[in-house]
Amino acid sequence: MAEEMSLKIDDALDSGSNIKSEILPVQVTSIRLNKDNYLSWSAALEIGITCHGRLSYITGEKPAPSKTDPRWATWALEDSQVKVWIISSVSADIQPLILRKSTAYDMWTMLARMYGRKKRVLRTYQIKRSIYSLKQGDLSVAAFFAALKTKWEELDYHVNDDWHCGSDHALYWDKEWMDRTFIFLGGLRDEFESIRSQILNCDEVPGIEEVYARVESEEQRRQVMHIDTSQGSSPSAFVSRASGIGQRPARRCSHCNKSGHSVDFCWDLHPERRLVRGRPPSSRRSPSVPEPSQSSPSNVAKSKISSDQIKELQAYISRLSTTQEDASTSEGAKLAQALVATSDQ
Repeated sequence: MAEEMSLKIDDALDSGSNIKSEILPVQVTSIRLNKDNYLSWSAALEIGITCHGRLSYITGEKPAPSKTDPRWATWALEDSQVKVWIISSVSADIQPLILRKSTAYDMWTMLARMYGRKKRVLRTYQIKRSIYSLKQGDLSVAAFFAALKTKWEELDYHVNDDWHCGSDHALYWDKEWMDRTFIFLGGLRDEFESIRSQILNCDEVPGIEEVYARVESEEQRRQVMHIDTSQGSSPSAFVSRASGIGQRPARRCSHCNKSGHSVDFCWDLHPERRLVRGRPPSSRRSPSVPEPSQSSPSNVAKSKISSDQIKELQAYISRLSTTQEDASTSEGAKLAQALVATSDQ
């Protein structure tokens, strides 16, 4: 009874597969296999085949039944679908090498032998050399990390990972990911020195994913700060902020239509304000230079004092110094001395 039920289920699945085969695509990946991209090609093709429920045809888990088996026709149809996917995803010079293979599993294993582990030691050396020489340069943090991660995945594929002790295997990968974290931090630009120092100064360096998240957040923060700074220091923004500061509205007289004063201080209407309008010059203003036609009081005094008068003043001063006149006379003597000193100059 159980065998009959199982047979009915298999028949139903087979009939469903026949229906699905009519709408399956010819290609399941856009990557074409060449002599150098087996790792990325195999990963993409494996995902595409798995999406359509045909993974067991390339892993060998679903071998061909006997041709007398009722399920052989369904198996042959589905296996041919996988073969079409493989053939359509390799380059034209590789297609003749696998075209005559009887099953999809035979195609898959042959390509793996030819390109999967070809020259493993040489390829491992090339990958490691490119990893250690890779720097961020003009790349973003995300693009730089993606480039490193792609190379690490290819390196893991080529490295022989046969371990007899599970604990040693775990310790090895802990150390390996620590080294990869250092490679990522060391390849960053100098502008990330602060976040790099913060991470390396931790008692325990976080995992590679957390380190990447911190650095990527720092990159976004710097980009935002750069935009804000450039906008805040632009000439247009400075002018817009500075306009109107420290300026007084220009005054214009409604009587004479001249700027610089109002009608209340117009000299045409108020000539008396010519003498009282002005205020003493402040320390910030340069002292006014007298016009050539005007003479200072000291110059007038010089021109009116003769040599005889100077002698009389000197005699008067000498008498004052001996008699010790009162304070008012002393003040007069000081004035006379000033006049004499001015005359001597």
